[in-house]
Amino acid sequence: MILKEPLNIALIGTGFRSRTVYRLLFPALHERGVRLVAVCDPVRESADSFAASLNVPAFYSIRDLVRARPMEAALVCTPVELFHAISCYLSAQGIHHLVEAGFCASLAQARSMIATATANNVTLAVGEQFFRLAYERFAKRVADTGVIGPVNRIISTFSHTGTHNNACWIKFFDTHPDSAQAVSHTMPTAPHRSLAHRLHTDESFHANFFTFPGAAPDATPQARFVADMTSNAKAVLGRHARPGHIQYEGSRGTIVVRAAGFWNGPYHQAEGEVRYCSDRALETNGIADIVYPIVFSQENEFLRKLHVDLPTGRVEYLNPFYHPVDSAVDAIDYYHAATAELIVEFAQTVRGETTLEYSMDDAYMVQMMNAAARESLVQHGVKLALPLAEELESQAQLHAALKAKTGVDPLDVEGMLDYAAPRA
Repeated sequence: MILKEPLNIALIGTGFRSRTVYRLLFPALHERGVRLVAVCDPVRESADSFAASLNVPAFYSIRDLVRARPMEAALVCTPVELFHAISCYLSAQGIHHLVEAGFCASLAQARSMIATATANNVTLAVGEQFFRLAYERFAKRVADTGVIGPVNRIISTFSHTGTHNNACWIKFFDTHPDSAQAVSHTMPTAPHRSLAHRLHTDESFHANFFTFPGAAPDATPQARFVADMTSNAKAVLGRHARPGHIQYEGSRGTIVVRAAGFWNGPYHQAEGEVRYCSDRALETNGIADIVYPIVFSQENEFLRKLHVDLPTGRVEYLNPFYHPVDSAVDAIDYYHAATAELIVEFAQTVRGETTLEYSMDDAYMVQMMNAAARESLVQHGVKLALPLAEELESQAQLHAALKAKTGVDPLDVEGMLDYAAPRA
């Protein structure tokens, strides 16, 4: 993954995610032709310290950055309520960009972002890394061997509900869902912090259910099913750690991926196996009698590769950004590797060297899945057909809440550019 022609980029937003995820990546990205040439953040201290750490200039206004234009493209890593305004502004200026993580707040904003980028011949990408994580890539490759028969159901607990997992299901089945349903429950908890700046006094459980059409050529409606649920994705209060427990259920076996133990560090520590029913097992008790272990190879606690040896041959995933290091501090683990991968792919798309694996149609459908789940909750768990045919009450409520929070119409580009979003 090396660009034939390097691409200069600017980073917009130097907050928590940029400091904990992006800063580590830029040296590896530079080796592949993606060159950071500027950062931009209205908080001068944050912009200056980030810029100094990578020896690039700092800007404090997106308008000043665009006027100077040291870059051809931008990575937008700000609070999500700013994505729409920044995206539309950059598109109008002819600047390719990637927003990450997530898309935007509403379907109306998503449509506006896509339309503005298209009208200005700009590459817009939504940074989604979770379907690129090692165990997600790996599960898809194992399923595609056909060893356990067609995988028509996925049960996911204590991973993610919402944008990240919705993208995983779309990429696993290589199609878009045809229905959505959701339930939730919220209970009070002891006051606790998941991060220094995040205080919680309650906890919500979410369960999202999606159906997908069957595989081509028949594409039978609602032939495949996903149940996706969690009460806490970060193992707070003793809950199960990510990636939780995920079962990809085939007609004669199961791919299992689960957290290796209690949350005590990077959540990439996982284990799993492929459970297979022989003909004899199918004829007797139906219990899987052959287990193929998934081998996770790590160095300095960071993933190097994983593999499983099946009757059809070895299935393997290699960390594309792995390199030997003396310290885990210098390693790019597979979460960071997935993020670096999507940035390089975005740059290659700008250069015309490839196309986005996670298309804007995919990103918009994920946004619609989120909207449908929210609407299902408003309607007390009703099952909704996808794609949605009309605007939803829950979307109107969402826009009203955004306006109440910011004091600005969520579709007002200039107004939202001047909004000072609180730090995440």
